[in-house]
Amino acid sequence: MRNTLWSITLFVFDIFLFVYGQSSTGGTTVQTQQGPVEGSIVTPGVRQFLGIPYATAKRWQAPQKPAKRSTTLDATSFGPSCPQSLTPITNEFLSLTGSGGQTTSESETCQTVNIWAPSTDRPQNTSVMIWIYGGSFAYGTTDFKYYIGENIVRDNDDVIVVSLNYRTNIFGQPNAPQLALSLTNSQNFGLLDQKAAIQWVSDNIAVFGGDPDRIIIFGESAGAISTDAYAYANPDDTIVKGIIQESGSLAGNSLLAPQAPESTVVSWTEVATSVGFADPLQLACMEIIPFQELENVVIALEATFAPVPDGITYFDDINERSAAGNFLKVPLLVGSNANEGDIFVVSLEVLELGGSIPGLTQEGSEDITEVCTNSDDNDNLTERYLKLLFNCPASITAAGRVDADVPTYRYRYEAIFPDVTNNRPDLGAYHSSEIPIVFGTYNSSAFTEPPSDVEITLSTYVQSAWVAFARDPVNGLTNFGWPLYNPNTASIARLGSTDNQTGVVFGSSATFDVGCDSTEAELSLVEEVFALTSGF
Repeated sequence: MRNTLWSITLFVFDIFLFVYGQSSTGGTTVQTQQGPVEGSIVTPGVRQFLGIPYATAKRWQAPQKPAKRSTTLDATSFGPSCPQSLTPITNEFLSLTGSGGQTTSESETCQTVNIWAPSTDRPQNTSVMIWIYGGSFAYGTTDFKYYIGENIVRDNDDVIVVSLNYRTNIFGQPNAPQLALSLTNSQNFGLLDQKAAIQWVSDNIAVFGGDPDRIIIFGESAGAISTDAYAYANPDDTIVKGIIQESGSLAGNSLLAPQAPESTVVSWTEVATSVGFADPLQLACMEIIPFQELENVVIALEATFAPVPDGITYFDDINERSAAGNFLKVPLLVGSNANEGDIFVVSLEVLELGGSIPGLTQEGSEDITEVCTNSDDNDNLTERYLKLLFNCPASITAAGRVDADVPTYRYRYEAIFPDVTNNRPDLGAYHSSEIPIVFGTYNSSAFTEPPSDVEITLSTYVQSAWVAFARDPVNGLTNFGWPLYNPNTASIARLGSTDNQTGVVFGSSATFDVGCDSTEAELSLVEEVFALTSGF
């Protein structure tokens, strides 16, 4: 009888651990569906769990659920990053941001999530923000100083932050013709990784104190495009309740439209040829070559691998789908930065644009150099970047959601801080400069300039806005004082502008969207430079 009672007691205790994710360690031991994980108290009030596998996948195969464990997983350090394509121009970009790059090793066993959750003495059953990093689908990792979710959770109740690793470049979307013949599903393995991670979070976040019915996804650049791809690929999804897109979306123009399949077929063939493989055994050989060798060849060739239309995860008729309302109709916060393109042009100039970068025609080089150096030209290259690659897609995406009666908010980030720009006035409010403000990770910059009081106050405001949206995507920002976006009214939230450096003022589409109907000639010129800066 005593043994029976003891067994029942243990069974009830196991259920308690699974439901509440708590133990005598103060909530740092959590029972996931795959087994227990042990995190840490990273700062008073915040639990941190790093490197938890959400899936397993062999090279160029779809992710599968990870195996169950009988032992406790040590979740106190980041898992390895997925293989990266870090070209010289990408490294220059990262250097200009002061980010310092990743610190973990790389591995193809890289499908992990990281979770920052409030300690168990704080309110639980919180909203959940899942972060998807950018990097032009060529590189990216959660082991990145600006992406740490600790400060958001420390300074805001009712929120958990999750980040996920996903495959990029040739490992994430190879577009191999031989593989296409053997697959009935998608070759966009990075996008499949993202979906698997979102599903894992939905299945497990309750034990970390999160509410699986209040999950949003947010990302920047390629990460923002990924959130849009998710919305179009999963119109009937019930997991994601809101989306934040920072400087990226699918709609707008040909430069952000899905990539033509034949272009990455060429990249695949070039890489395969460079490592000495040819048909018919090409695929089998490419599957077993060490990933470091493939990675090095991709970097040396500056080969581009991006998601391609497959009718499953990525589509080539986004404008038509938008007009038909064929997407996930959840509230959207979308925006761009005031000087998105400046950092791209500076990176090119640092690497001596005129002749050191392969693939640029002499005529194109002369045209672009003239545009880059003509500071009096209001239609210069950086302005075109802003409009054609970021501002106009944000405008078109927002308008499409409004037309479908989706609660939509739009922002424009305008702040410039010395510790973010390293005192370089030519960078402005550049592409990705809002990230340390959103995450409150400005102190992580490699630059020596300290954050200003204005910067700290603006970061608190922006964080509060993002969290308000996460808590209640439908009404959170309205209650926060933001109007729903309307192309005909002053409803664009200008963050950190000279009119209010620590908060918000509202501007109109008529002011910022002029020039979105640019000519094909202008698109062609910017497209040539965009091809060179595909590592951003």
